Amino acid sequence: MSATFDRSTDSSSSAGRHGIFRVTAAHDADEHASNLSRWNQTYDQLSPGHFAGEVRELWLPHAQVFIERTNRSLRQSCMAWPDAMWFGVPLPSVHAPATVGGIAIAPTAIAVRPGGAEFELRTPEDFGIFGIVVETAEFARYMEEVEHRDPASVLGQREVLSVQPWARARLCRALMEILSEAAGHHAMDVADRADPALFCGDLQERLLGSLVTLLMASSDSAQRATVTHVNRQRTVQRIRDYLLAHAADPITVPDLCRHFHLSRRALQYCFEDVAGMSPAAYLRALRLNGVRRDLKSGNGHRTVSDIAGAWGFHHLSQFAQDYRRMFGELPSAALRGPTGQSRPN
Repeated sequence: MSATFDRSTDSSSSAGRHGIFRVTAAHDADEHASNLSRWNQTYDQLSPGHFAGEVRELWLPHAQVFIERTNRSLRQSCMAWPDAMWFGVPLPSVHAPATVGGIAIAPTAIAVRPGGAEFELRTPEDFGIFGIVVETAEFARYMEEVEHRDPASVLGQREVLSVQPWARARLCRALMEILSEAAGHHAMDVADRADPALFCGDLQERLLGSLVTLLMASSDSAQRATVTHVNRQRTVQRIRDYLLAHAADPITVPDLCRHFHLSRRALQYCFEDVAGMSPAAYLRALRLNGVRRDLKSGNGHRTVSDIAGAWGFHHLSQFAQDYRRMFGELPSAALRGPTGQSRPN
């Protein structure tokens, strides 16, 4: 479902999109990643089972607001649109907390990243998050005019900000109300709708007011990554880059220990701290998602066995079991085209 309050279609800036409200659903992690407008994203599914995701998204004059829900654990490579700031506010979850750049986002914290810069988000099962993306210039203007503060003095370079629980709860209520009002506005008859410019302008003022109140009330004891964690995070990224560069090689955990001069225990600590899983599980998930992505691309009309081999899976029966356990379907299902017919496998 999508709704447009005005007819502006300029995609070069958020100002050209204000008044657009959309609800999109997906049953594939990569498809879901592409449903968030103007974001550059790749999602790897980490926990097994059929995937389901939904995005409710609203564009305001200088901001984007959304709530995203997913049912499977994911590794997300994310990049918000440039010249903006992203604020992520996870919903309460009974599972482990989400992490940004390997740093846990506690129930009393929010994530912050600049637009145009890639970051990694790892989410648990049955996860939900509010997202706010505000144009940097508009955010700076509001902070200077209303709070007489430089945004950099409040945000610093931190990826996770510790905040006051009452201010965080107030922001979540405001975001839910803003999205609900946008949906209700769309459901009205055209003659009953408020002026789009005034309606969206009011929602944006409420959004910025609640966001800035939270930031100004944030505690001084900001969370900072330790040197040990930073080193582990860099090690995991180096290993991921190495695995992607040698996707076809049947690399094992002992191979990684030898290549990176790490003990098995040190390697285990790195991945448990940063990725929340063992090195072997991470390696398998990375390869399975690579296979799925290549299968769904349909380029070259290659067979399942060809693509599996290109990602280091040389025992096809075990590969098929692992793939089905991860994604809830056989690999051949991803080869089916729009007509539902499958290429040979």
